[in-house]
Amino acid sequence: MTEIILNIFSNLNDFVNIYYFYSFILYFIISICFFTLSLPGGIIILIGSGFFFGFIEGFIINILSISLGSLFFIIFSKTLLRKVFNKYYIKFSEKLSNYIKKSSYEYLILIRLIIGPPLAFQNICISLLDISKFKIFISSLIGFTPLTLLFSYLGSYVSNIIELKSYTLFEILSTEILFILVLLIILISLRIYFKK
Repeated sequence: MTEIILNIFSNLNDFVNIYYFYSFILYFIISICFFTLSLPGGIIILIGSGFFFGFIEGFIINILSISLGSLFFIIFSKTLLRKVFNKYYIKFSEKLSNYIKKSSYEYLILIRLIIGPPLAFQNICISLLDISKFKIFISSLIGFTPLTLLFSYLGSYVSNIIELKSYTLFEILSTEILFILVLLIILISLRIYFKK
């Protein structure tokens, strides 16, 4: 079984090396579609881009596809929620939007920085807010940057399946990465607190 998996990865890697530009565009489009649907298993897509295209190109694919895909999902769900639950949506949206009005960028970035809630849940929560598409896109770019950097970096170093076996969770989630993530969350939380 391991031999089959190694063979598949080898063939995919050869295809990407031969048809790099087309592979890049195709992977980017597939990633946007994947994140537009907010399907589970996004970590595999994020690591895969680093694996096939390297750290920088993988990061570009990751950050743009997850931000654009999330924006498309939010636009669709916002439209759907308005049509189906118009009275409740307007009432709930106004309350939430007024609550975070002064610190909307910070709240949106915090939602994106928090690891745990599925992407679909994050996007549905954001679609309840009356916030511009530009603000959603920019905050998604900023909020998703640490995780996409991490997964692109991880994918670029997992160049073959044998190396994957030597990684442990503690090597991947180093103290420096966790420290930076916690520091970002604390700084944004303090900014929200002192703005009120």
